[in-house]
Amino acid sequence: MIATTRQPEAVIADGTLLDGLRLWARSTPDTPALTEGGTTLGYRALLDAVERAAAALPERGVRAGDRVILVGENTWQWAVAYLAVMAAGAIVVPANTRLSPAQFAAQAEFVDARLVLVDERFASLAEGVERRVERIDLPGSFLDGTSAAGELPALELDAPALISFTSGTTGTPKGALLTHRALAEGSRVFARVLGTSRDDSTVVLVPMFHNTGFVDQLGHMILVGGETVLLRSFRTQAAVDELARRQVTYITAVPSIIRLVMTHEQADRAFARARSVLYGGSPMPEAWSNELAERWPALRLFHGYGLTEFTSAVSFLTPDRAANRESVGSPAPGVEVRIVDPDGVDVADGATGELIARGPTMMSQYWGAPELTARKIVDGWLWTGDLAHRADGLLFLDGRVDDVINRGGEKVLPAFVESKLSEIPGVAEACVFGLDDPILQSRVHAVVRPRDGETVPAEADIRARLAEQLPDYAVPETVRVWDDLPRGASGKVDRRAVVAKRKQEGEAR
Repeated sequence: MIATTRQPEAVIADGTLLDGLRLWARSTPDTPALTEGGTTLGYRALLDAVERAAAALPERGVRAGDRVILVGENTWQWAVAYLAVMAAGAIVVPANTRLSPAQFAAQAEFVDARLVLVDERFASLAEGVERRVERIDLPGSFLDGTSAAGELPALELDAPALISFTSGTTGTPKGALLTHRALAEGSRVFARVLGTSRDDSTVVLVPMFHNTGFVDQLGHMILVGGETVLLRSFRTQAAVDELARRQVTYITAVPSIIRLVMTHEQADRAFARARSVLYGGSPMPEAWSNELAERWPALRLFHGYGLTEFTSAVSFLTPDRAANRESVGSPAPGVEVRIVDPDGVDVADGATGELIARGPTMMSQYWGAPELTARKIVDGWLWTGDLAHRADGLLFLDGRVDDVINRGGEKVLPAFVESKLSEIPGVAEACVFGLDDPILQSRVHAVVRPRDGETVPAEADIRARLAEQLPDYAVPETVRVWDDLPRGASGKVDRRAVVAKRKQEGEAR
């Protein structure tokens, strides 16, 4: 219940996301909750739509604990379906829209999906799926269900709510299983750190299958009673227009998207009403953050560091520590972190080690991967794979334990792309790596060694073949052919030496 003496900023709903939705539907029923295009749903209308849809899911064979895959653009139907699946006690699986049809079908099999929900634009992704498929953007779909909402099950906080895939788009699928508690606490963290209230609103600029969309923004706004505006798909001009048109107070995205808005000729319109900007997913060049602060001094800048396995939030650099913008700040509320050596022993301040974390937003397991779960969660601590050090009480990231390429917030596993290159006739070996990029942080490139006496296909043909097997962001932008690849003492390809040579080659040209 909301005490009349409390200020709006003090109210953050308890319980699950659905509890938050019900709270605001009772107390502020007509307040805008969700807007997309020309459609705006108040909290009462949104709750009614979610409960009708959830009650209709059993007619599709969906029971508590079943997995339901959801893929589509950022539409109000996507958001209603997302909440409805969880309200029905099932597990929602937001799918990456950039998967190939073969990858999508494999993911549906991997989670043993009971139902696949798609919209018109991505309906072709599900053509090869041997599961029940339903469109969410057609009249008469389950979103228009008329079943009694009283049939809905009570939701337990520790029951599974969502499977969020990490590097499963470019390697072995890794689906982080999140409970209702973890999902709600993850969103609640953002409300606490940013101090948001029902007076706030946000525009989702990223695809909704990312944690940023459904945790940092939609879930966050539901818990505080604010408004979430959906941009169907990102285009810089459309983003600027929507930010200027709406009463947007909270902006969050990866640095590359924020930079596109910053450099637009109408950037002042976009940031006119914003109070807080949160960036994360990849490092923000210091020059960019300094420019943000100088051009729009009223903005409060936050740097967030998180993982899918941790429901997005691990640490935040808050505005009061702005002098240390290269840092990812301090642990989020309720989160504990350590920096350890490979044996799990804490390293000294200033020394680099692997960052491990624990807290209420941590995943319960990797779906269908007990051995991987046991390797990554040890004595209640999640081993993040990120290298870090601590200085002056703040955390600083030093790269990855492995060689994952971060292309504008999308993670690419070199080994998986290399395996696909190695399947191409004439290719003996391949090395995939990232080269620095001022906007995306890294762009994907590759070098291959031909088999003795054979010729590899033309670069354009190689890239076209990979485009049929990989998400577009994982396809190397260049594929060079070298007679040999630099190697270390063990005989393995020396990736760092390859990068150095490739940079020299680029400069020579």
